[in-house]
Amino acid sequence: MDKSVSNKIRILSFYSIFMVVVCHAYNLTNLSIETNREVVYYIEYLFALELSNIFIPMFFFISGFLFFRNHDLSVFTFKRKIKNRFKTLVIPYFLWCGLWFLIVYAIQFIPMLSHFFEEPLHQMPLWRQAWLAFVDPINYTFWFIRELIFYIWVTPLIYLGIKYLKFYFLIFLCALLFLEQPSLFYANNVYLFQYLGLFSFTCGAYTSITKLNIISNFKTSTHILSVVIWGICIFLNFYVRDAYEETDMIAILCKRITMFVGFFTVWTMYDFINKRYELTNKPLYGYRFFIYAAHGVALTYFTKIYVKYIGENDIILLGLFFISSVLATLACVWCAKLLQKTTPKVYALLTGSR
Repeated sequence: MDKSVSNKIRILSFYSIFMVVVCHAYNLTNLSIETNREVVYYIEYLFALELSNIFIPMFFFISGFLFFRNHDLSVFTFKRKIKNRFKTLVIPYFLWCGLWFLIVYAIQFIPMLSHFFEEPLHQMPLWRQAWLAFVDPINYTFWFIRELIFYIWVTPLIYLGIKYLKFYFLIFLCALLFLEQPSLFYANNVYLFQYLGLFSFTCGAYTSITKLNIISNFKTSTHILSVVIWGICIFLNFYVRDAYEETDMIAILCKRITMFVGFFTVWTMYDFINKRYELTNKPLYGYRFFIYAAHGVALTYFTKIYVKYIGENDIILLGLFFISSVLATLACVWCAKLLQKTTPKVYALLTGSR
């Protein structure tokens, strides 16, 4: 892979994962600050949801792009790629989901922490425990990996759609984004085979198959205009979210347009910055999957604990929102380095040898 393309993917992936950590550091859930729409709410919502809204589609786009990168589209290559994804996706999925399930299961027996859980896992039937371990995982960030596994299995169909329908296939998938139900299947409050992920993954596949250049070369005025339009869209989203139901077509339309504009802005802004400062790959970026896999559950319960004892202090909550994101990222990197040094085989299994 061309070095500039590789660097762009690694760097954008790392900072996208950091924004996911920021999203999960949101600490105003069920507080009056959130209900009354106070200033702190808008600041946290901006960083936790509006700005980070584009990064999940970006992950799926990159995954689709990489799967079909240097793909000769033969049956043998499809089998080889799918087999490889079993190592990099399926094994880490079951390991991380099982690990976090067992950790939370054990924590619920600790008296001083048990009251943070509404329903103890050990009191649930086995089918419910299995569901929360591997389908709607307690390690909730892995819904993305679950979805990605689905898309990998249907990559031959995605290729056929692109081959015979070409760009019209993307238009068809894009139209699905505006349906009220966001997925093909819905079971036990879980959306499976989500249209947004499928569309984004297929866009990445289309870009790779048609050999489109992912390094942009726009004028400065284009970047300024995209930033301005994205800002306007975000502002409108704040209004629409308060004025309309989430399932209303206006709300869906505004959310999707903001996502598309934000994706274009961040994706092309990287190239604009890179031309001036020559962004380079760093060893830190190699820990991005571990950060993604390890931060979620720990950060969620850390947030619940400090909110319980701090209360609704606006400034402190806002400060901890940003500080906890950085600390969680650094803690994950430290754990990753420790595992990598002491038990390299375990680290390789957990990360799919990334």
